[in-house]
Order: sequence, then C-alpha cells, then structure tokens
Amino acid sequence: MIDVSVVICALNEERRIGRQLAALDAQIDAPPFEVIVVDNGSTDGTVAVVQEWIRSSPHAAVGMRVVDASNTPGIPAARNAGARAAEGRVLAYCDADDEVQPGWVAAIAHGVQGTTIAGGRLIAFASDGTCRGDLYGGLVATSYLPHIGCANAAVDRLTFLEVGGFDESLPRYGFEDVDLSWRMQEAGHQIVYLPDAVVHFFLSGSRASVRKRFELGKGRVLMARRFPRYDANDYTVRSTVRDAGRAGGCLLRTLVTQRQIDTRLASQAVAAAGRVAGAVVYRKSSIPPRRLLADRPEPR
Repeated sequence: MIDVSVVICALNEERRIGRQLAALDAQIDAPPFEVIVVDNGSTDGTVAVVQEWIRSSPHAAVGMRVVDASNTPGIPAARNAGARAAEGRVLAYCDADDEVQPGWVAAIAHGVQGTTIAGGRLIAFASDGTCRGDLYGGLVATSYLPHIGCANAAVDRLTFLEVGGFDESLPRYGFEDVDLSWRMQEAGHQIVYLPDAVVHFFLSGSRASVRKRFELGKGRVLMARRFPRYDANDYTVRSTVRDAGRAGGCLLRTLVTQRQIDTRLASQAVAAAGRVAGAVVYRKSSIPPRRLLADRPEPR
C-alpha cells in the first residue's frame, strides 16, 4: 500500500527536473511512496527526461508515472490532476526545479496524521548555489490565517478531495496554496509545520519573477474578494489604475535620476499592473465561482 504520493508539476523543466528526481531516489527511511510528474504542456524534452528516469533503475519510489495536464494550463489545475491520479494516504507537493532532502518523504509520512495540512522547511539558494538561508518558517503568517507554500507541502488526500482541492479559477500562478490552507482551516482542519521535511529552494531568475509578481498582483484582488478579513481593500478599476500610475511614475523618476532600475520599485509596479488586471477580471458583479475537483472520495 502506498503511503505518500509525491506530486511534481512541470512545465519546460528538462534541464532541472533531473536533480529533483535524483533527490527522490536518495530518500532514506521512507515508507512506500510513488512519484507523479504532472506535465502542464511542456514543449521541450521534460516528458522524455522523466520517462528515461522511470526506465532506469533502481528507484526509492515503488511507483512512477507521468500525467498529462496540458489541456488546462496553470499550476492549480496541474496540482489537481496529480491529486486525481494519486493513490497514497498523503499528497506531498514539491517543485521540479528544487531539491528535496533525504529524509523528506519520511518526515511527511510521520508528520501528516488525520486531516492535517502541513508545510515543511525551505532553505533558499541563489542560481549560483549560494545559500540565502531559510525562506520562511514553514508556515507563513498573515493578517488572517497562516498558510503553507506548495514548494514544500503535504495534505491528507481524502481531506484534500473533500474540501475541493485547489481553486482552478485563481490565476495560473500564485495563491492556490494560500486559498487551500485557509479553506481547510475554516473547515476545522489543523495546519502544522514539519521542520524535518527540508527542501532546497532555488530562487527564480528575473524574468520568471516578473511574470510571477504580475500573477500575484492579479490574484490578490480575487483573494480580497473572497477573504475580506485578509484584505479589505476595495480594488476597483479606477483605484488600481491610479495606484499603478503612481508606482510606474516612481519607477520612471528613479530610472531618470539614478540611471538604473530599482528592483524593489519595479516589483511594486509589476504587482500594481497585476492588480489592474485583477480588478478588470474579478469585478464584484462577476466573481467566478470556485471550480472544485470533480471527484469525491468514498465516505470514511
């Protein structure tokens, strides 16, 4: 019987996913676990790399397979596709470009009991391999409730299905882990930190960070609509356009006076542009409903 289902979502990760797969082969003291790689529409050799790894031997995992999730782009949908294919008691999420440490699966199996959702320890590394220290303490505190991050997260599978999985109406990147964490806590489930479940987290390059910052700005508007205790701001089109203009103006003035881009101001401007997009897409009169998983578990 499989205890842990490791789900890795991948999009054009042929150059980096091998490191994560090798790390899963290096697991120690782990219970029976499977590895599910969800391909979210890769146009490079990601699938071929994974299939070659599956054909090689030996492996620490007792089951390995690729799931095609190319028809519905976006991380929330890909994570749900992995959950649907899973057979384990626990769903364990990690990213294709990171590196789980040898006791990761064992720590998750031990730490996730009952209807728990859990976050592990993330140690950040720059692209050149320089260690930047802990990214955050496993659970992220907010003005509302704490949440996990899906670069290192685990959840009881049946509970995950019962609460509806990840919200696929969210943007393609960002807030799916926050939304799941909050809905589970609102339903009475416990959230815990697993310090022994360690992942080396490799920071994104500047281009990827810009794209993610925009999506996070967009998602912030929808999260404020659904969780006003988290963010009570009224993100109207007018107010977000005004804020974006201010942010863009600050960035431009700094560029003119200092003759270089202030990365902090640039990040703020990109996020502000994302909030404009969110205000347009998620108007109060047309907030899209959550799209829950189609599957439902059998009664406990």
